[in-house]
Amino acid sequence: MPQVRTATLLLVFAGTSILISVMIITGSIQKLLLHTSRAVKDGSREEALENIDFWKTVELEESDLPSSINETAVQARVESRTVSVMETDIFYREAQPPEGVRSSGEAVVLLHGAEFSSEKWEELNTIGILAAMGHRVLAVDLPGYGKSSKGEPGDKADFLQELFMKLEVTKPILISPSMSGSYSIPFVIKYPQALGGFVPVAPVGTEKLKANAPELMIPTLITYGELDLELGHKSREVLFARIPTSQIVPLPDANHPAYLDQPVLFHTLLYNFIQNIHARKA
Repeated sequence: MPQVRTATLLLVFAGTSILISVMIITGSIQKLLLHTSRAVKDGSREEALENIDFWKTVELEESDLPSSINETAVQARVESRTVSVMETDIFYREAQPPEGVRSSGEAVVLLHGAEFSSEKWEELNTIGILAAMGHRVLAVDLPGYGKSSKGEPGDKADFLQELFMKLEVTKPILISPSMSGSYSIPFVIKYPQALGGFVPVAPVGTEKLKANAPELMIPTLITYGELDLELGHKSREVLFARIPTSQIVPLPDANHPAYLDQPVLFHTLLYNFIQNIHARKA
């Protein structure tokens, strides 16, 4: 049956041709996907290197605080509120930009050291000054401090994550002095993409940070009191070595709670730091 043989051969030939065509097309697609993947990775790498260079060299004392900042800060209304986080009643103070001040859209969360609570940030006028800059400000009493009820969260990173969710803040700038590092350091390790910026002030727990962790690309202002020869100096070295997008700016003639000794310089650094964060989002 020569005709049958011929038809069979034609079918085999056609099938083979189709298979070869599919293989060629598939190979082309795979090459395209690989090329695209490499381009994305190269672009991300270039962007990462640019961010590292920017945050290590940006001038964080370039602009002085606006001359009217203290007058405007007085107009900020600080409200007292409570939220339940991990079955613990957490007290916090909140301020929005006062009337006539355009909102930046940025949220700033203030934690505190073992000797203080959110009350210190109000006494120092930090809450009002940050609100006068146009930011939403939330100063939190951590569990067992200030007006918050006692409690010991099993996972302090998850505690902050739930807190931010309850407060309806996304990618806030987190200011974390001293003891509050026991919350903030685990948080940046577990949720490195969840912060818009990080301001550690001689925090505890920095030894937990992994060396050369590429995911820690958080804009970070490392500040501390030059007279704080223990935790201040120790934490600055670890933070700077392990957060690529970080810069160290010491506060001269300042002790461990450095913001108390140099409030104007501290607020000036925050002003420039947050302005640069906001500008790079535009």
